[in-house]
Amino acid sequence: MLPVMKTARWSKWTLFMASLGWLLLAVASYLWIPLFRMSWLLMGLALSAFWLWAALWSFTMVMSYLSRKAYVRAFAALVIAMAVGGAIWTTDWKAVYVDSQFWLHRDEFSALAAAYDSHESLVAPWWMKYLSIDGQVQDQGDALYLPVFEDWRAETGVGIAYLPNPSDSETVVQTAAGDLGRPARDLGNGWWWVE
Repeated sequence: MLPVMKTARWSKWTLFMASLGWLLLAVASYLWIPLFRMSWLLMGLALSAFWLWAALWSFTMVMSYLSRKAYVRAFAALVIAMAVGGAIWTTDWKAVYVDSQFWLHRDEFSALAAAYDSHESLVAPWWMKYLSIDGQVQDQGDALYLPVFEDWRAETGVGIAYLPNPSDSETVVQTAAGDLGRPARDLGNGWWWVE
């Protein structure tokens, strides 16, 4: 009786640890942009550690169920772990983060666009430093640009732009010192993801 209770507790513990690993991996993946800003090296190490944690504890959980001859649970745990891992791996977390920040701060983006349209001074909210390179917006004449990424030599870049005029294939925004980008994805209210 005692060994069965110990293995049942162990199975619950492995389920908890695997679930926690997948949760932490999803959170770290979502927060990739702000964590990358703080330290790109530590971000890479953290993501690697969370992938390893989630995979090893999921493997341990499956093996725990197999040792108890709970084959259906082992198969279900394996399928769920593979589905969650696949979903985390294939999700464009940068786009999810940018879209969610735009959705959460829609009013502040609108206020920034209104200030740009009325030629007032542009003051970026404090939280934009977690979305952009420097937390500042650039007035480019016919566009308002918020740089999100540039390569280390500023040859290429991507970001968010407010385009008051309807964009078309001829619309360009300077995304870095050596790069021009085009609107790629509509965020709403005149704001675009520019690549």
